[in-house]
Amino acid sequence: MKPTPEATAVRRDTLSRRVARFLYGNRETVRGPLRIGAFLGDSQLHRMFETIGRSYDMQNRLLSAGRDAHWRHILVDLVGREPADTVCDMATGTGDVAIELVRRLPGLSVVGVDYSRGMLCRAGEKIAQRRNSPVRNRIRLVESDIRSTPLESGSADVVTISFALRNLSDRGPALEEFRRVLRPGGRLYIMEFALPGTFPLGTIYRFYFDHVMPLFGNLMSRTDYAYSYLRESVHGFPTPHRFIEEIESAGFTRTHVIPLTFGLANVYCARRPDEAAAEGRSGR
Repeated sequence: MKPTPEATAVRRDTLSRRVARFLYGNRETVRGPLRIGAFLGDSQLHRMFETIGRSYDMQNRLLSAGRDAHWRHILVDLVGREPADTVCDMATGTGDVAIELVRRLPGLSVVGVDYSRGMLCRAGEKIAQRRNSPVRNRIRLVESDIRSTPLESGSADVVTISFALRNLSDRGPALEEFRRVLRPGGRLYIMEFALPGTFPLGTIYRFYFDHVMPLFGNLMSRTDYAYSYLRESVHGFPTPHRFIEEIESAGFTRTHVIPLTFGLANVYCARRPDEAAAEGRSGR
């Protein structure tokens, strides 16, 4: 009998977590096997990101098979296609996207939002290292949940979020907050991991993603669950078609998907409608 996806997930979860426990004891654990589509509670998720803050950049290297820097370059190119003064980088993590944005787009200011103080401290260290760079004066870091930020309504021309939205069990409140923060006509770019289905790349990458990456990721993060969870969060993310429906349900329009590196990741693009402009055109 062919094993169910749940049974397969439990088996592949076991090895990496047992090895991590053997080497590091029970320093950071989650009880029971992780399931496809399972979500950690807010407190567990927050603790996980506080724990892996120092290894987070390496996590993105592992998950992306070394392509994350190239993908950030593409994201910045998308932002730079139209004039913008302010970008809000939600779940900014250690600040890689925020730094790349201000480094390559002169005159742009970025607000980086994250609820992990450890992540923001790491981002602050990176920014402080650029002593003679305008980067230091053009990035503001805000500690906040991305579902309810202190940012003013309509204060951003662009909202970006990279490799983070899949961690939320209910993405609706976050998408609605992004829409609130954007000015009318503002743009939204969501970059997320995906799993390619084409042979042979899909087969090779899935083996790496399911078996190799969690083992080494858990070892480097000194947890027995962080990278197992991150893997399962990618497996549990909706298909591009279904996620586009979620984005449109939050009030966005002009949605489309840009696949990256044969489908290893996707950039979801959308706009907040400009209701005033639409009313003006209809009144003519």
